[in-house]
Amino acid sequence: MGSITQDLWQDARYGARLLMKKPTFTLVAVFTLALGIGATSAIFSVLDAVVLRPLPFADPEQLVWITETNNQGRNRPPSARVSEAWRQESETISNLGGLGGLTEFSLTGENGAERIAFGDVGLTSLETLGVRPVLGRWFRPDEVVVQGDTSQTVVISYGVWQRIFGGDPNVLGKPLPGWTTDWGRIVIGVMPPGFWIHPSMARASGWYAFDYARIPGARVPIVARMKPGVAMEQAQAELNTIARRHDPAQTSANPDQTWRVRVEPLHDVFKSQYSETLYLLLGAVAFVLLIAAVNVTNLQMTRGFTRHPEMATRAALGAARWRLLRQLMVENILLALAGGVLGVAVAFAGIRIFVSLAPDFYPPTDEIHINGIVLLFTLAIALFAGIVSGLAPAFRTSRPDLHDTLKQGARSGTGRVRQGVRRALVVVEMAMALVLLVGAGLMINTYVRVMGTDMRFNPKNVLAFEVALSGFDRYRTRHDARHFSVTPQVADLYTNALAQIAAQPGVQSAAITSSLPPEFALSPPVRVVGGREQGEGASNAQLHEISADYFDVLGIPLVRGRRFTGQDTETSAGVVIINETMAKRFFGDADPIGRLLEIDINRGNPALEKDRPREVVGVVRDTRAQLRNETPPVMYIPYQQHLSDYAGSGPFFVHARKNFVVRTAADNPMSIIGTIRKIFTSIDPAVAIDNVSSMEQRLADSAGGERFWMRLLGIFAGLAVFLAAMGIYGVISYSVEQRIREFGLRAALGAQKSDILRLVLREGLVVTLIGLVVGIAGAFGLTRLIANQLYGVTPMDPATITVVSLVLLAIALLGCYIPGRRAAATTPLIALRTE
Repeated sequence: MGSITQDLWQDARYGARLLMKKPTFTLVAVFTLALGIGATSAIFSVLDAVVLRPLPFADPEQLVWITETNNQGRNRPPSARVSEAWRQESETISNLGGLGGLTEFSLTGENGAERIAFGDVGLTSLETLGVRPVLGRWFRPDEVVVQGDTSQTVVISYGVWQRIFGGDPNVLGKPLPGWTTDWGRIVIGVMPPGFWIHPSMARASGWYAFDYARIPGARVPIVARMKPGVAMEQAQAELNTIARRHDPAQTSANPDQTWRVRVEPLHDVFKSQYSETLYLLLGAVAFVLLIAAVNVTNLQMTRGFTRHPEMATRAALGAARWRLLRQLMVENILLALAGGVLGVAVAFAGIRIFVSLAPDFYPPTDEIHINGIVLLFTLAIALFAGIVSGLAPAFRTSRPDLHDTLKQGARSGTGRVRQGVRRALVVVEMAMALVLLVGAGLMINTYVRVMGTDMRFNPKNVLAFEVALSGFDRYRTRHDARHFSVTPQVADLYTNALAQIAAQPGVQSAAITSSLPPEFALSPPVRVVGGREQGEGASNAQLHEISADYFDVLGIPLVRGRRFTGQDTETSAGVVIINETMAKRFFGDADPIGRLLEIDINRGNPALEKDRPREVVGVVRDTRAQLRNETPPVMYIPYQQHLSDYAGSGPFFVHARKNFVVRTAADNPMSIIGTIRKIFTSIDPAVAIDNVSSMEQRLADSAGGERFWMRLLGIFAGLAVFLAAMGIYGVISYSVEQRIREFGLRAALGAQKSDILRLVLREGLVVTLIGLVVGIAGAFGLTRLIANQLYGVTPMDPATITVVSLVLLAIALLGCYIPGRRAAATTPLIALRTE
């Protein structure tokens, strides 16, 4: 073993000296490998953090996600009553915790009011997950919030502890500075860095506990911990039995309406939504790595030709073939390891690029970093790249033909074979580059089509921002554990702010609305009062609470009837404006003006207050809410006539949270945001505005998934094209160098420079076209993997394939043109000097 180690060490020292004597070759090879290795390691580090790494909880394999499903494929959270029965009666689960949503509150500091998000979680959620605070404790039973109640305690994130409290070890018992509500103000604990409970709550800066079991009719997502040794099927069967015993709605004569419990591993539920995308990206970047390896193979074959005399001399002196092969493979591995070291730096940069491009639906991106597993993976793919790129050249170089090597001018035979192999490798490069370029082209096409969607309103020069009053005690009145309403101060604040904004110079119009594209609006059941028109009976429609100038701000034309006016107040008759789709679906060809609608915000619950009947006073043109979706039925009501507050917390949050839209004369609507902040500060310094952007930017951000795919595949395709261009340039350059004598002879016989240039370009064109044909065949199968990401374009869109093929062809011909010009400049004298 010691002798082998010593021999390998001697081979490595000798190989390192040889590589240092060829700095250009070494740098190009190392840089090429670093690009492929670094890009692959960057995507693997994301895959490791998001999919492969166990959840950051104790014994994560015992954690399960519990929902209810029916035969129609619909899913819903379990009811609080059933969840409490599981807690008390189940023998298969040991802990059970509920997950709520996010509530935003305001902090008032030196820089004004700031909105932060807090998550509401069940009291035993942390016990279920098995995570302990780094400071302090979790909640006690007497600190649990029943929705609408107040709480004096809150657990904060590690980031808030560092950012707001400067990492003060005495933070426990202190209030959050500038807290503007009685909800959750005293810090009792600090969670570890990177702690999150659910991807949907990744923005949470803190948590407070709530008791979902005491909220009538509540349905809350459930995380549970199974007891050791319990199978998933066993737990599901038991929970189903308990659910049917406590909730008659679990069984129905109609099988499609029968709900059954579904138990899934928590890891699978959390990770499955990201795994497909990341594995596809890893496959795409593997193409880049293979192209890099093929490029280095071509470089090694060129270098191997110059080393034939050395190998022949060694063989003549008695060196066995395996000894020559070992020396060459050690040199290849040295190149690969150097590429891997530089690749780690490339991976760091790649992670930063990924984090900057990643849309909001990814888990906390601060978990993505280079760790030991990623470094081992980098080492493994570096060795793989070294072996793949060097094996074929090493086998060929380690078998020198002594007779051919000693002959003068023995460039024919073996040179033609070698050129054939190099050209075949370039064909492979071109094919893989085309597949990536087609994928990027399809995503660019998709993004352009999505962004080119006619939203049927005018988003230009429109500023949008949000104001939320739900966290302020002075803006809410609680009626019971679940129902509370806004106070009259809410309408006063909105009306005052709207009037001041509209009066500012450069503001053409301003309005408020309960939701804006691309948000999903509240969609309650609605029924036509009387008559037998088409669509009779209850159906659902999106609901927007708006001010009178909303249609003017967004440029939505009135089709018939009238718009809202200042006379449509809280004390006047209820009115509603509907869109064209709703008019067609509910009234067919009949005139809807003057007809009455009943909006069932209480969803049939007779114990709750009903909304007033509303007269249809107008019909407006359809607009899109989402870029990819068709127009749903939509109705608009004056925000002063909002639906009953007493219907529940959902309507309350609609009334307490409003979006403002402002049309400006300036091309940059963001220019007035400073003035608007001052207006709200003058009205209520504790109120913060949030989600500020132009309407055009808001729509662009809604296409974040398409933009993410487009950019990443574009980066990979760019790397692949660059490497493929280097490959074809290297092949043609080597061919020109080997044929200098031929070109000189052709020049002596009267060939023009243009003739020689065309000869070289033809050679490169043949290789490129073969690669394009092979690539198109490969793209036919592989691009179908991203079919579900496409919009308005097929996986084998002819226009996209044609354009990217022409782009790749032009780049390849450019790579041939440079050595072609050198060949065209060959004279008989130059050719004689090479002999």
